[in-house]
Amino acid sequence: MAGTFKDAVLDGSAFSRVYTDEVYPLGTIRTQASDEVEAAEHTDGTALGLKGDRTWVFVKATTALTIYDCAIVKAADTATASYEVAPSDAAGDNSLDVVGVAQNAIALNSYGWVVCHGEAVVNAAAGVTAGLFIDTHTGGQVDDSTAAGTLIGKALSATDTPVTGTIRARIRLP
Repeated sequence: MAGTFKDAVLDGSAFSRVYTDEVYPLGTIRTQASDEVEAAEHTDGTALGLKGDRTWVFVKATTALTIYDCAIVKAADTATASYEVAPSDAAGDNSLDVVGVAQNAIALNSYGWVVCHGEAVVNAAAGVTAGLFIDTHTGGQVDDSTAAGTLIGKALSATDTPVTGTIRARIRLP
């Protein structure tokens, strides 16, 4: 586990890199500057409309994450490894079990970065409206909620904005 963190590596942000080895210790935290966040685009070039600095955490995907999946601690009820993650699989997971939101796919048993604080794009259930609080849902998604102890952020756009099946959200994890 060696190496110096760099903001721009291999034609893009180091945050989009996926690794087959644990090149940073699990749980490593890094902040991305707002000018990089505002320049973020979807794979088809769609501007994502994100603002402000955001914080990322280095994780291992024990189940593959697709782009924009909400990531929770694997086997949350019995987990002893805080940064081994899988897509959210139930409505209303405890917010303490949510680790972050993938902004790119991370293959099974691979390592990468997920957003744990700040604006991000996240897969969402149908019918989420801007301004609503959000919590976990099945299939790596989030949904609107008001349940104490499950809230992970706030929807900044309705479902299908900026990309089909997603919302723009401000994520604040404990």
